[in-house]
Amino acid sequence: MIADLAERGELDERWRAAFLTVPRHAFIPDLVWRQDRTVAGDRDLVPMRRADDPDGWLELAYANDSVNTQVDDGAPADDECGFEVTSSASMPAVVAQMLGALDAQPGMRVLEIGTGTGYNTALLAYHLGAENVVSIEIDPETAEHARRALAAAGFGAVTVITGDGAHGHPPCAPYDRVLATAAAQQVPHAWVAQTRPGGRVLTPWGTSYWPGGLLALTVHGDGDATGRIIGPAAFMWLREQRIPRYTVAGVRRSREPDTVSSTDLHPYYAAGDMHAATAIGLRVPRCESLFDTSSSTLYLVDQWGRSWATLDTTTGPPYEVLQAGERKLWDEVHTAYRWWVEAGEPAVNAWRFTITPTAQHIELASVTR
Repeated sequence: MIADLAERGELDERWRAAFLTVPRHAFIPDLVWRQDRTVAGDRDLVPMRRADDPDGWLELAYANDSVNTQVDDGAPADDECGFEVTSSASMPAVVAQMLGALDAQPGMRVLEIGTGTGYNTALLAYHLGAENVVSIEIDPETAEHARRALAAAGFGAVTVITGDGAHGHPPCAPYDRVLATAAAQQVPHAWVAQTRPGGRVLTPWGTSYWPGGLLALTVHGDGDATGRIIGPAAFMWLREQRIPRYTVAGVRRSREPDTVSSTDLHPYYAAGDMHAATAIGLRVPRCESLFDTSSSTLYLVDQWGRSWATLDTTTGPPYEVLQAGERKLWDEVHTAYRWWVEAGEPAVNAWRFTITPTAQHIELASVTR
């Protein structure tokens, strides 16, 4: 795993010793879940026990992929199959990317939002000193698992708090760095307020349309923080900002299409390009996009208002567009895409974020990629 990360240039050399020392499998629970798309129905997350397949479990632990460690907030169905992933061990490449971007030096004090398995926490503890790491986890069972794993690995001096990470942990503030392993649509100002001036807040950020940006913020002495998206990073949401999983079939069954039209715009340009998708997500709220590879169809869904649109790419151009509900989602997305093109196709890092005690401001600061 480590050789693969290093070969692809994804492992910051400052963190190599931590990755070599901390065993990932020691933090992966014996029970994990894998998605099985052949399962009929919505509960397609099936359990996998270490005792039943030790080789497969170990291979999963060291693959460059995320591992699903909890479903349905710890309350799966009687057969232990789940509908929604609610906790996971992040993909090692993403872990390495974020730790490198954190720019944390030994001896710095770090607050981690989302302890999860405790693996990322242990990497921080090795590099910075366990006494300098405070981690907060909202799920009590997940937090207890992490405490046990950290203690067994020799990092029992880490402070693991059971609580809502959106509020940070004021008793141990101020911090030099805040690292979130849960995505935010609205960055909590508590993270900024608990960080020293000149410190860094690093968090996955996104919208319902595009949930995949790594936002780096610098904290200023006036209580504000400013920054930009520095790369891709898709994570589960903070609990209080969670966007529930939906099934396309369930939303489509809620109403028949109201309009049938066509478009020459292939969905990749509006939903597959992260630069365009960032702008569209900012201009089209409460709209989720999903491309179903099995049917070569783009789905747009407002699951709160029960509006939906589909764009079929099996024929065309032009491509057939079906829309239903009060919102004409494809029309909104297409309009936002045209705005992005006319604005000079700004890249994800062209947007400037400002986090104040009362608001989150996002403005277009530049266009050049």
